[in-house]
Amino acid sequence: MVEHTIRVELGDRSYPVYTGGGILGSLANLLDFHGIPKQLVVITDRNVAHRYLPPIQRHLVSSGYAVTPIVVPPGESQKSLSTAGRIYAQMLRARVGRGGAVLALGGGVIGDLAGFVAATYHRGIALVHVPTTLLSQVDSSIGGKTAVNHALGKNMIGAFHQPRVVISDIDVLQTLPAREVICGLGEIVKYGIILDEELFSWLESAVPDVLALKKEALIRAQSRCVELKASLVSRDERETGERVILNCGHTIGHALEAAGNYRLLKHGEAVLLGLVAESFLALQMNLLPQMSYDRISRLIAGIPLRQRFQKLKRSVVLSMIGRDKKAVGRRNRFVLPVRIGQTRVVENVSASLIGEALGILHAFSAKPRSKKHSGKNR
Repeated sequence: MVEHTIRVELGDRSYPVYTGGGILGSLANLLDFHGIPKQLVVITDRNVAHRYLPPIQRHLVSSGYAVTPIVVPPGESQKSLSTAGRIYAQMLRARVGRGGAVLALGGGVIGDLAGFVAATYHRGIALVHVPTTLLSQVDSSIGGKTAVNHALGKNMIGAFHQPRVVISDIDVLQTLPAREVICGLGEIVKYGIILDEELFSWLESAVPDVLALKKEALIRAQSRCVELKASLVSRDERETGERVILNCGHTIGHALEAAGNYRLLKHGEAVLLGLVAESFLALQMNLLPQMSYDRISRLIAGIPLRQRFQKLKRSVVLSMIGRDKKAVGRRNRFVLPVRIGQTRVVENVSASLIGEALGILHAFSAKPRSKKHSGKNR
């Protein structure tokens, strides 16, 4: 059942985001309604394919769609030009033409990768997002950003390519691993910090309900984040102005991801840590009141991050911040909170202060396991 229909207003490229539960049963009807081509390439990963690809493919084929499924291994490492190249080859062998469409079935990695393929294949073909993680439902499936990674940085090669429709069914979240739910919370908390104190205040008591995948909590978080992002994208599609605030927590977050070779921390986990660290920067620069910092740090401390990043070298993280694509020349660039619900862009933050901010993060990640005592005197 569609609970909310939220539009991204971009003139003749406007599109709806459908949110709610039980929507996938109407997938073919929604695709038909929006004129999606019948030649459909479904790009997904092995984990999602195992659970959802067979029933979705049967549903689409029975509704007259010619489906070419393309399944890639899971993980951030698949966001690469080499993976995109293999997908192009499969699409060419299947004779997918300019009149075809790509359906991205998966989380943020699949959305970015499949979106990039749709943006570049035959100079751009139709794209549909069916996000299957909390993070992709509340954030990455909306807005048209597509990208693959490069050895020198995350999301360095990409394009803006808006989908024709986004279909977000919360029922698929019921099988989501706890770690993926935490990743989604990273982006939900971000929206509260940058745009909506009411959302943030609700999260201060509702995080356990989101972690428990309670339907009412998921619908509220999902719909509000989509409303906030749709409004921003409608006003600033290409991130030349206010859409930049969506990068709050991401300058340090992306650096933490990259420093761990995208294996140690998932994106949402890194964003949570980035939000704490960048809030600390704002506090130390007298931009953020102590009370607001305390609320932010207390909320994030209550989210059970399971990954450790103690092995990351501070010098490597600082080097990755220097490569951040938001940097202006040699000056780093941060989106820092000045109160809950409002941010400010700040440039040229000192490396020593960033180092201090990184130092506080040990308290927010999982503690290293202590070695068992052997019982022998030494």
